[in-house]
Amino acid sequence: MKNNFNYWMIKMRTVVVFGLALWGLYMTSHISYILFHSLAEFFSITIGFTAFVITWNTRHQLDNNYMIWLGISLLFVTSLDLIHTLAYKGMGVFTGYDANLPTQLWIASRYLQSLSMLAAALFFQRKLNPVAIIWISLIISAGLVISIFTGVFPACYVEGSGLTRFKIVSEYIIIAIMLTGNFILWRQRQAFDSEVLGWLMTSQFLTICAEVAFTSYVSVYGPANMIGHFLKLIAFYFVYQAIVKMGLERPHRVLFRNLKQSETALRNALEEVQKLAIIDALTGLYNRRHFFELAEFEFQRAHRYQRELSVIMLDIDDFKMVNDTYGHIIGDQVLQEIAESCRQETRKVDIVARYGGEEFIFLLPEIDIETAMQVAERLRENIATRKITTRAGSVTVTASLGLSNLTEDYPNLESLLIAADAALYQAKETGRNRIFWQKPLHKTAA
Repeated sequence: MKNNFNYWMIKMRTVVVFGLALWGLYMTSHISYILFHSLAEFFSITIGFTAFVITWNTRHQLDNNYMIWLGISLLFVTSLDLIHTLAYKGMGVFTGYDANLPTQLWIASRYLQSLSMLAAALFFQRKLNPVAIIWISLIISAGLVISIFTGVFPACYVEGSGLTRFKIVSEYIIIAIMLTGNFILWRQRQAFDSEVLGWLMTSQFLTICAEVAFTSYVSVYGPANMIGHFLKLIAFYFVYQAIVKMGLERPHRVLFRNLKQSETALRNALEEVQKLAIIDALTGLYNRRHFFELAEFEFQRAHRYQRELSVIMLDIDDFKMVNDTYGHIIGDQVLQEIAESCRQETRKVDIVARYGGEEFIFLLPEIDIETAMQVAERLRENIATRKITTRAGSVTVTASLGLSNLTEDYPNLESLLIAADAALYQAKETGRNRIFWQKPLHKTAA
């Protein structure tokens, strides 16, 4: 009786902890959706990778081919999910791509997951070679990644219009495959104890529900997308529970090595993902999304306490010519050098970000317009005199800069940035390689 009570107490504690973790994950979406997405995917990746480690180390004790195949497939499914996470819109890891890339990686991962589950269900009574399964999964996964990055894989998402027909149809095909796999699994239910079967079938049901959610979203930051990721995370957790039940509790003895090293590596990877959520991968400056989060706070502070606040918007002149002449690799090196100039000429308290493409933005707290113009002039001169050494030879570029300063003419951050952008346009129109500030109607700080 006491053992039964302890068992249910452990179960309840697990449910509470998991529930609190999901709630905490949801709350991160109010801070940054990219952070929410990165954490949600990373938790799924951690669960999938850990399930693979358990399966691989207990494969000699497991007498169930389905669980072995399922555990191995999770390694490659979560590997695709990791690339999908790094490619997500706003992460800035794969420059030059839009939201189509992570959507393609997502659908490729789901195809691999559903087909692996179906294949596993067909191999209950056949001899299984785990090493061969790894090689087959590796070849298929690599082929999917190559087809995506070479443009062979069909488009899945179009900016401005949403999901393509191929993406939506694929989700329903994946659902059909999973339903088939679940039916075969049910027919082979004698190979599992009832608890493991419940974990597996519930996991596939939640995965199917997630796929339904992913057929309906319009924005990669939308609520349907969030619901789908929650369902996927819970589904992965249920698979993990099933593998633990089969691999650890049933055999009772398992060689489970290097767990601590794996946990450390995964923790480090999580920190890297969190960093990528706010940092532009190419330049090391803040990304556009994080800039807006920090800038809004500084704007409200300056507005409330009548403090000075200046904005500089910088654009590299004729940057397209640099890419066309020297190639995008040299162009990326130029952007990195410009970012270094930005760091040299600004303070630690200044908010400096890559605004997009060859455009950079600076928010200067407690800086009046006269001082901001001095900063802008130093930036312009630093860039114009910087000789960038590349494998194609020495490259020099210039930059145009537009400024704005907080006055009562600018009731919100957006209006202040629009003024800086308009000033940048004037700097471009009047000859480039110069700074420009359009004096506002009022000069008193708001």
